[in-house]
Amino acid sequence: MKKTFVAGLLLALAFAAHAAAQEAAKFPRVGVIDMARVSAESLLGKCYAAQLEKLQNDINAETTKKQSDLGKMDAAIKTLQEELEKQGAVLSQEAREKKQQEIVRKGRERQAYLEDGQAEINRMRERAQQQAQSINNEFQLKVRPIVELAAKERGYDLVLDSQVAYTINKDFDITRDVIVKADEAEKAKTAAAPAPAAPKP
Repeated sequence: MKKTFVAGLLLALAFAAHAAAQEAAKFPRVGVIDMARVSAESLLGKCYAAQLEKLQNDINAETTKKQSDLGKMDAAIKTLQEELEKQGAVLSQEAREKKQQEIVRKGRERQAYLEDGQAEINRMRERAQQQAQSINNEFQLKVRPIVELAAKERGYDLVLDSQVAYTINKDFDITRDVIVKADEAEKAKTAAAPAPAAPKP
């Protein structure tokens, strides 16, 4: 009778353990990550951010140049108009017409420059958006295996971006792990890169 009871107890415990394992298998372990922080704080993210900043700076520099050129054109047109007003009475009909034609010509040149400049800036913005998308895709591609490795080390089956979570237990946050691993990978890549050859004398 005692043996039957012990065997029954062992069987019940084994069944309970099996049921608990099955129950645990139903609920995946979930971690979270703040991808905005990974992008802002990791060396990899900073490298891509610098590329995006350069694209924006190029657009800003070109816009400033175009505005400066337009300012010079406006000043030249204004000077011609003032000359015409001051000298209008003493100029011959032919000289006055010539000055007016020059003002009209410079006005057309300014308008053409403005339209061409706007079209060029728009093209630059479109190219920058495409490059930004490409840079973002490349970042996601490089960071994904690092996220997967950090999740595997913590035993997580699923990792969600913290922006979709209403509340987060910091114990499940792998952001810091991913930043550290991404920085280690970036430093290893930099260390493994061959040094540039010294210029020949």
